[in-house]
Amino acid sequence: MNDTSTRGQVHIRCSQCGVFTINSEHCESCGALLSVVKQRKLVREKRDLELQKREREKGPSAIELQIKKMQQHRFWVVRAFSEVIYMSWVVAMAVGGFIAWILAAIIA
Repeated sequence: MNDTSTRGQVHIRCSQCGVFTINSEHCESCGALLSVVKQRKLVREKRDLELQKREREKGPSAIELQIKKMQQHRFWVVRAFSEVIYMSWVVAMAVGGFIAWILAAIIA
């Protein structure tokens, strides 16, 4: 028998039925997925989809609801106060981000 005829062939044993399959991603007997990398990828994708679904169903937090109420309040003083607080928060986050960027640039 010539040794070159078996080169490049990958023999994989199916974890479901135990049949050996040559150069295939799926079992020839039962059709199970044989690639461990693809199995892990499918599990990861399924988990990510479940997490995204839970996040969509969760809804806004109590703080977010309170901010929305304040921004739509009937008194202009309350609306102005909520805008001042919101803008202060945005400025504080921008300054904090800039400082973090400077520190990262200095360290690197």
